[in-house]
Amino acid sequence: MGLLECICGYGVAPTADDRIAKAMQTFNLKEKDIRVLWHMFKKHDKERRSIIAISDFYDKIVFVPRTIFCDGLFDLIEAADSESIDFGEFVAAVTTYCFFEIPEVLKFCFFVFDRDKKGFITQEEMRLFVDAMHGNEMSTNVEFALDNLKYRKDGKFDFEEFKGMHHLYPSVLFPAFRLQNAMMQAMGGEQFWESKKLELSMQKEDERKREANREAREKAEAYKYREDQVRRHMGSIKYYLMPKNRAKYYEVYPLPKKYRVMEEQERARAKREKQLAEMRKKKAAQ
Repeated sequence: MGLLECICGYGVAPTADDRIAKAMQTFNLKEKDIRVLWHMFKKHDKERRSIIAISDFYDKIVFVPRTIFCDGLFDLIEAADSESIDFGEFVAAVTTYCFFEIPEVLKFCFFVFDRDKKGFITQEEMRLFVDAMHGNEMSTNVEFALDNLKYRKDGKFDFEEFKGMHHLYPSVLFPAFRLQNAMMQAMGGEQFWESKKLELSMQKEDERKREANREAREKAEAYKYREDQVRRHMGSIKYYLMPKNRAKYYEVYPLPKKYRVMEEQERARAKREKQLAEMRKKKAAQ
């Protein structure tokens, strides 16, 4: 059964969308996972046009107030319309935000706050968007945080400072995490999304291990090839009885560049460790 047949629920399948295929590939989603989103989407697609109003997304699906901050999610996925989304855009928005971990949520917040995309936010922008995020629910804790934020002399905030702010005052960006939780709860439940995150994490870890093993094999083959060449050039007797003489032949048969760089880095690291050890020894002797 194909994707469109799988998610078709009322006789008119949504138009094939690259966004859906991309989400499935990026987040390791199955057709049954897309079906979960389709059931929620079609419930609010009253005219059966595979389009829902963004206002319905907030008011009838996630039940959070619509703000310019929340709308930043649809800017992030480059939705075509500011007042409605099709199913592909719905899938892109929901999967992107629900798969975010804390660092990605912070990056998203910074993306929204940094209106001019200059890599920093001003004190004015910070106040504007925090007000928009919290609306009438601004707590005294948030007011206290805003009053006590330490800006640079130029009144700007870069991303590292932004992360530091979240560590000190997590209540400031709480609505961003509330939105994520509301989306998870509305579409499959938090456990569903956490299990999908775990699956994706395990897949990436398997891929990382396979890549590391491949790199290790290639490295071992490169070193073996060099040693075989040097041994053949020197002759087996000299190779084994005069190991110090191998160095000049290593220049004749160099390793691929990436391994030479790794060797240089390893020598530099060993040199630093030796220097530190000598400094500690001298200090201990004083």
